[in-house]
Amino acid sequence: MKVEIAFDLNANGVGPFFTLDDPVKGLLDSVEFILAGADVLVDVTDTVRQVSIQRGRNRQLEKFTAGNANIVLDNRDRIYDPLNTASPYFGSIVPRKQVTISDFGVTIYTGQVADWNFDYQVSGDSTAQVSCVDGLTLLVDPILTAGTGTAELTGTRVNKVLTDAGWPFAKRDISVGQATLDADVIVADSVTALEYLNKISISEPGALFVGASGNLIFRDRVDLQNASGNMVFGTGGIAFDNISVEYGIEEMANFVSLTYYSGAAIGGTVTASDLASIEAYGIFDPNNGGSYNTLLGSSEDAQVLANWLVSLYAQPQYRIDQVGMNLGSMSVSDQERVLALELGDVATVTWTPNNVGDVLSQTVSIDAIEFSASPSGRRIGFTMSQTQAALVLDDLLVGILNTNRLGF
Repeated sequence: MKVEIAFDLNANGVGPFFTLDDPVKGLLDSVEFILAGADVLVDVTDTVRQVSIQRGRNRQLEKFTAGNANIVLDNRDRIYDPLNTASPYFGSIVPRKQVTISDFGVTIYTGQVADWNFDYQVSGDSTAQVSCVDGLTLLVDPILTAGTGTAELTGTRVNKVLTDAGWPFAKRDISVGQATLDADVIVADSVTALEYLNKISISEPGALFVGASGNLIFRDRVDLQNASGNMVFGTGGIAFDNISVEYGIEEMANFVSLTYYSGAAIGGTVTASDLASIEAYGIFDPNNGGSYNTLLGSSEDAQVLANWLVSLYAQPQYRIDQVGMNLGSMSVSDQERVLALELGDVATVTWTPNNVGDVLSQTVSIDAIEFSASPSGRRIGFTMSQTQAALVLDDLLVGILNTNRLGF
């Protein structure tokens, strides 16, 4: 595992870079002390005691939240103490510094420092605890520019919002999109970039999050329903050492209300319901009497989406919730494959509970990823939900008639 934090090594003149007026580092044309940007990623792995990462969402009907990482660093020599003038990082131990975490050469987290917290023991032991958040938090504050849009696909609209918010072009991975959004009107000081992006994602419906590499990723519904080349866990695949299953009401929705737009205002509301499910289990409304606020431009499009959501979630599902595994027990190639999995990817879990009865197999989507590293080892876990994978003819997993759904 490798942990890097961006520091300004010129901040106190101890870095190996060109420094004006310094008799040694300030020599022109020096090949030893060269020009450098303000911040340089510094490998701090040799002082790392513990790392934990959490990215994703709890349930498929929820939006993705900012990914978090917590790093515990050995600070007995006060190298990370912001008041220690002898530290090579003095003057640069502040929030908003870039953090990158990788394992076996695979980047598994990119974010920024939110807080530095310090623990000093009378015994002399001390740690610096670095709390990090990913780039999704950078979209919370920017207010979108007022103006009138044009009818366009969701991917195009996502790119326009990111440009308005100042998000770099090089840090985007945006699907084309399948849903056409209304030519809406944005009123001045009315909506933030993240609020609007979440509306786009609901309208698709798709997945919008910051990936492990720091890219803003938008996956449209076609990408999310593509189950080709999926990972296999369990029998015939990569072994896991714990698994949990849910069967109940956690992800049920048998009544759904959606709004659609018309210019600068809501154009109307549509509803969909499953009466047989309501009679059997009661009403399950994911919005508790409210509505999903979409940017769709017609009642027809909104109705199709509402009907599809109810068709997916009206009945309780025997659903794999989580699987966990010990990375240290895998081959290097399997570790690399598992670490490279991203939110929204499709996986197949195959196992025989307690080795009793038939083999069970379920195709799922990855909603959340957890990683931890400490002296006791390295682990990774995945929270999963019922896949939206569309029917693929002749496919052994998602090509079963009367079982797999046609794509939306």
